[in-house]
Amino acid sequence: MSRTSRDSQASTTTWVRWLRIMPVVFLLYTIAYFDRVNIGMALPSLSKDLGLSPSQSGLAAGVFFWGYLISFLAAGFLAPRLGAKRLIFWSLLGWGLFAMLSGLARTFEQLAAMRFMLGLCEGPVWTSLSLLLSQWFLRAERGRAFGLWNLSLPFGALLSGPISGVVLTYTNWHVMLMLEGLPAWVWAAVWWRAIPRGIAQASWLAPEDRDYLEKRLASEQAEFASVRASSDWRGMFRQPAVWLLLVAFSLINMVNYGFTLWLPSALKAISTADIGHIGLLSALPYLASIAGIVCVSWSSDRFRERRFHAGLPLLCVGVLLYLGSRAGAHSVTVEVAAFTLIGFFMFMTLPLISALTTDILPQEWAIPAIAFTGGIGNLFGGFVGPVMVGRLEEIGGSFSLAFAVLGVLGIVGGLSILAVRRSPAAHRAQPDAGPSPASSAQRQAGG
Repeated sequence: MSRTSRDSQASTTTWVRWLRIMPVVFLLYTIAYFDRVNIGMALPSLSKDLGLSPSQSGLAAGVFFWGYLISFLAAGFLAPRLGAKRLIFWSLLGWGLFAMLSGLARTFEQLAAMRFMLGLCEGPVWTSLSLLLSQWFLRAERGRAFGLWNLSLPFGALLSGPISGVVLTYTNWHVMLMLEGLPAWVWAAVWWRAIPRGIAQASWLAPEDRDYLEKRLASEQAEFASVRASSDWRGMFRQPAVWLLLVAFSLINMVNYGFTLWLPSALKAISTADIGHIGLLSALPYLASIAGIVCVSWSSDRFRERRFHAGLPLLCVGVLLYLGSRAGAHSVTVEVAAFTLIGFFMFMTLPLISALTTDILPQEWAIPAIAFTGGIGNLFGGFVGPVMVGRLEEIGGSFSLAFAVLGVLGIVGGLSILAVRRSPAAHRAQPDAGPSPASSAQRQAGG
C-alpha cells in the first residue's frame, strides 16, 4: 500500500472514530465529575440539616477518595481482563446507585459511607478510559483524545452549579442528589449500546479499515513491548522527577478539590444571593477553565514544551488564590472576579502532567509513574484538601485563611513542576537509536 493510500485510509477511519467514541466518553466523564463535585452545592443546607461542623462536611466530601484510590489501582488489573466497556458499564450502575442513596442519608455516618462507595464505583473509570482510548486511537491521536476527555472536568463542574442551584431553589438537597444520580443509569444504557467491545465488533468501520487500524495499533504495542523488556520499571522510584511530580499532583488536587467543593459555601458566606444565583456565580470559574485548557493545550503543542506550560499556571493559581483571599474577603464582586480568573488557570496543569512524564522518563517507567502519582495524588489531594479547608474555616471564621493556604500550596506545587529535570538514568534507559517516529508524533499530538 502506498503512502498516499495509507494516509487516505487513516483519514477515512479517523473522523468516524472521533464521532462515535469521543462524544460518549466526554459525556460519561462529565456525568462522573458532576456527581463527584455536586455535593459542594448541597453543603450549606446539608450541613445545617445534619448538624455537621465544617470539618465533618469536608470529611464527608473527601472520603470519596479513599474508595476512589482502591478501585483506581484495582482497575489496572481488572480493566485488561474484564474489558473497559464492561468495567465502565458496571461502574456507571454502581455510582448512579450510591449517588442517589446519598440523598437518603440522615446522619454523617450514612453520608460518609455513601460517598466512600461512590468513590469506589467511580475509581475504575479513569484507568478504563485510558485503556479504551489507547485501543481506539493511534499514538499520534491520543494527545487530542485525552485533551478532549479532560475538558469534561471543568464542563462537569460548570454544569453542577447552575443545575444544582435550580433544583435546590425548588426542592432540597435530598431531591437534588437523587435526581442528579439518575443520569449515570441512563448513560449506562447509552454506553453499552454505543461502544463496541473491540475494533473487530465496530460495524460502522469497513472491514479494510478495521484491519488497517488493528495492524497499526499492534505495531505500536510491539514497540512498547521491546522497550519495556529492556529495563526494570521499578527504576522509576529512583528518579527525583517522579517524587517531584507526586508532590505536584497531590498539591494541584488539594487546590482543585479544596476550591471546587467549598466554592459555593464561600460565595454563600459573603453574599446574600439565593442558592440559584450562587450556582450561576460558581459556574463562572469553570467556564473560564474550558478556555484555559484549550489555550494551554494549543500553546504546549505548538512550542513542544511541557514543564513551563504545566508549572506556571499552577503558580498563577496559587498567587491569585492568596491575593483573592485577601483583597476579596469583603467584596463579592472582587471575589467572583478573582475566582473566575483562577478558574482560567485551574485545570491547565492536569492534562500536561502525564505528557510531561512521558517526555522526561522512558516509557517503561512513565506508565507506572503516571499510575503511582495519579493514585496517591488523588487520594492525598482529594481527601486532605476538602478536610483542610473545612478545618481552617472553623479556625479562621471565614474562607480567607483556607484559600490563602491553598494559594501557598499551589505555589509550592508549581515550583515542584518547574524543578523537574530529566535524570541521567532516564537518558541512559532510552534506546540509542534516537527519537522514534512514534514518539515524535506523540509530542506533536500533545501526549
